[in-house]
Amino acid sequence: MKPRCPRCGIGPCICDHIPRVETRTRFVILRHAWEIDKGSNTGRLAHLALPNSVVHDIGRKDQPFDPAWIPPGSWVLFPGPATEPEGVPEAVVVLDGTWGQARRMVHRNEALWALPRVSFAAPPERRRLRTPPTDAGMSTIEAMAQVLGRYEDPEKGRALDALYDVLWNAISPWRAVP
Repeated sequence: MKPRCPRCGIGPCICDHIPRVETRTRFVILRHAWEIDKGSNTGRLAHLALPNSVVHDIGRKDQPFDPAWIPPGSWVLFPGPATEPEGVPEAVVVLDGTWGQARRMVHRNEALWALPRVSFAAPPERRRLRTPPTDAGMSTIEAMAQVLGRYEDPEKGRALDALYDVLWNAISPWRAVP
């Protein structure tokens, strides 16, 4: 197994390519426990690029979900049908995991049930790190970039989205999937 950077989780390290994207929006990334050690985990990279973000791991026995992690005025970035709320989010709860894991995170955590949900139907045209269950599926970092592009500044969204391509180029020589 190829050695990985302890910070970015990628081998070879891509830390020098991670931009610093300042945002007014707070991002609360709820990462499924099975995603923690995956090299293709784009939520970790998004967190490294966004100083106004925090990561909480979901599904670990030693750390149960805490509703206090969810700030007032939060929306949840949901991988499925959603109605776009009015206004601009103060905080966005990001479900970082497979599409099935993300849905289960919402269903199992009552604090997420009533949050306004936002979703994006059109992912960028590009190669996929993982095979999505639908044509509208995208990675965590791509969805977060769309949030920034729509609710803050398209340049910030593009800066975060470009990190997906950096990751693809770093890990694609070791991928068996085209």
